[in-house]
Amino acid sequence: MYYLRRIKPAVPGTSPVQGRAHEKETDMNVSVSPSKALKIEQLHPSIGAVLGGVDAKRPLDQATVDFVRQALLDYKVVFLRGQHLSVEQQNRFGQYFGDLLDHPINIGGTYPDIDWLEAQGHRTRAENWHSDLAFLETPALGTILSLTEQPPVGGDTLFADLEAAYNGLSQPVRDLVDGLTVLHDAENFSDWAWGPNVDATRRAAILNFSARKVEHPLVKLHPETGRKTLFAARGFARKIKGLSDEESDGILSLLAAHVTKAEYVVRFKWQPGDIAFWDNRATLHRLSNDYGDAPRKLQRILISQFGT
Repeated sequence: MYYLRRIKPAVPGTSPVQGRAHEKETDMNVSVSPSKALKIEQLHPSIGAVLGGVDAKRPLDQATVDFVRQALLDYKVVFLRGQHLSVEQQNRFGQYFGDLLDHPINIGGTYPDIDWLEAQGHRTRAENWHSDLAFLETPALGTILSLTEQPPVGGDTLFADLEAAYNGLSQPVRDLVDGLTVLHDAENFSDWAWGPNVDATRRAAILNFSARKVEHPLVKLHPETGRKTLFAARGFARKIKGLSDEESDGILSLLAAHVTKAEYVVRFKWQPGDIAFWDNRATLHRLSNDYGDAPRKLQRILISQFGT
């Protein structure tokens, strides 16, 4: 069982917001910002924290934006309880942190043919580990998710820490994976192009991104923290460039098992109105598909880059 501990800034002295959010400590579990209203409750030694004192329904001042942004960098995924955001409120909250990004499938709104896909036998639940939009040349920096309808039991979301996973590799394996390039694609989305209510614009976009191979370094330097991560080591990663299929499959399978060890994973149990905000550059995530036929409806936005 993990116990909460006081957070420490990730890279002291490298960010104007570091150090401001954690000046006073009320007990061993909760750090308090100078305002005495903004709090961080750590859920895991390296990933995941619940933020207190942030009302995402209202306009935020710069100190609060800085607090959330720094917590995201420190913990990779942060959670705000009981927010109950409308679409407009969630969009406004996201825009404090960068430009919003359309998912290629959801041009003009949500995907219209989920029922059709399920009737065809396609899996529509995101139960496999992945990083959002890793199949694009410039993937989504962050994702903000809320549930407008949640099942009575099950349906948790799990997050894996790709920085801690890299650090947990032995030095010979780090030497092996540093410098490798991985080909990503979204071929599994190609069937989504043929839904009966998919218009020509959306169909062309889906077919385009599902067929295109995109290259990403297997090990990336996080642009904000400067630390190494095993970028998108599962999900849309297909093949390591320059290796045989056997060699590539062996290395990717090794990393897939490694990055999702329990020691690198935090599990979030949703409550009504909660939102989750995660950094796709430093995490993988997946749904726990253990809620039967109960409804579980999402409200999601993607952020393309941090605002300045």
